[in-house]
Amino acid sequence: MPSALPLLSRSLLEDLLIRRRRATELPPPSLLRAPETILQFGSGRFLRGFIEDFVQVANADGNYSGRIVAVQRDTDHRSEAAERQDHLYTLILRGVGEGGRTEVKRIIASISRLLVASRDWNAILAVGANPQIRVIVSNATEAGLSLDPADTADSKPPRSFVGKLTLVLAERWRSTAGTDADVAVIPCELVQENGPLLQKLILDQARAWKLAEGFDAWVRTSVHIANTLVDRIVVGTPRREVLDAEWETLGYRDEVLDIAEPFYLLAMEADAFVRRHFPLDRVLPNVKYVDSLRPYRMRKLRILNGPHMILAPVGRLLGLETVLEAMADAQLGRLVEEAIFQEIIPAMDRGDESVNASYAHQIVGRFRNPAIEHKLLGICTEITTKTGIRLFPTIRDHMQRRGALPERTLLALAAMVMVVRDPAVQDAHGGYIRDRWTSVDMDSSESLLAFTSDVLTHQSEWSHESIDVRAVGPAVADLLRRLDADGLRVAIARRYGLRTEGGVFG
Repeated sequence: MPSALPLLSRSLLEDLLIRRRRATELPPPSLLRAPETILQFGSGRFLRGFIEDFVQVANADGNYSGRIVAVQRDTDHRSEAAERQDHLYTLILRGVGEGGRTEVKRIIASISRLLVASRDWNAILAVGANPQIRVIVSNATEAGLSLDPADTADSKPPRSFVGKLTLVLAERWRSTAGTDADVAVIPCELVQENGPLLQKLILDQARAWKLAEGFDAWVRTSVHIANTLVDRIVVGTPRREVLDAEWETLGYRDEVLDIAEPFYLLAMEADAFVRRHFPLDRVLPNVKYVDSLRPYRMRKLRILNGPHMILAPVGRLLGLETVLEAMADAQLGRLVEEAIFQEIIPAMDRGDESVNASYAHQIVGRFRNPAIEHKLLGICTEITTKTGIRLFPTIRDHMQRRGALPERTLLALAAMVMVVRDPAVQDAHGGYIRDRWTSVDMDSSESLLAFTSDVLTHQSEWSHESIDVRAVGPAVADLLRRLDADGLRVAIARRYGLRTEGGVFG
């Protein structure tokens, strides 16, 4: 029985190191003694399958020596499990290569400790002020790059990530008098120009709180914020029956086991300070310092993340649970591929068609990876903001270059409105849309259009991406009307000519 297996812990790892077990990659013993050099805001599945993995690989190769202090907003089962396991966990990388399925299992030991902001705020400030900390990493989600008006300089801690980071930086500046306190910041939020945006928010927060004038100047010169693009599908801990099977194979229990695909990309525009103190590119070929993120960003946002915004809400409405199931669906799988090759790529730069098409075929293969159980519900988290960031540019450029609306892509906007009405979907703006929906009269075209236009206008504000509401609003309102009247399967069949395997309407 899995419950009889030992729990992953420091003592179990030491035993495995002595026995030199080969089935699972073990961290180098030197990593367990490495200094704390990175403060990380966020402890979710993505960073645990991304930055933590990279830091361990760099330590094992001898190109870096340092560990991560992770910060989580509130205590929960993750923080409790992390403490029980001495902050160790297993990362499993599964994919499909030319020779068939690939798999790597690796015990990650790059987190030295996990601090909970609501409980350990003073300790977090102390870590931020530590001169050995030279890198700050974040993944506060797209919605996290914003200010909270309720935050104050006396909050312990502020609710917002930006508020927390601003106070941590202010404490670093005060405690060191700004001397030899430079720090690199690596934001991993999937927001265009996340580096400049984060710097602006920190400065705005500092001004709102009337922090000392010298702090403003120090942030501009000594807080070296990279502009980044991240890419790896990380699905996290599997459902219980799958987890039990993983434990049996591993020979131990791991309550926060993480699963991801082998593919990764961390591209950064950064100065020499960041490159010196975050030299992971020396051992990891897809950690790249680049002159311009634009081609990487456009391909990733539009060809990977954009289709996710179709797959996730439409798939949820169809009763599907994973990306793999959605791609296997006779209607939805074809709809997504048509959107990629007939709407998304044609809206991109004309000189990159072959590169974009090659990347798109790679993405479709990643979506169909049978080893990755990528939950649609997880993709739907903060979908109101994500949809604006990931689809509005495609809609905008398609209209400009093709003189027409991208009909398949617009379905995602209508599906977003419908799926966010489900309270199971975590979204900071879901309550607003649900409240507005209660006043919609489906028999009134004017009422439905007013609602749709209002939602699109707010999405533009939430995502910082513009859209022609007057052109797009009526089309999305019409889709909402069709979905309400015909049902999703019938509407897809009639609107896009896509039948199910069982017939016209399934």
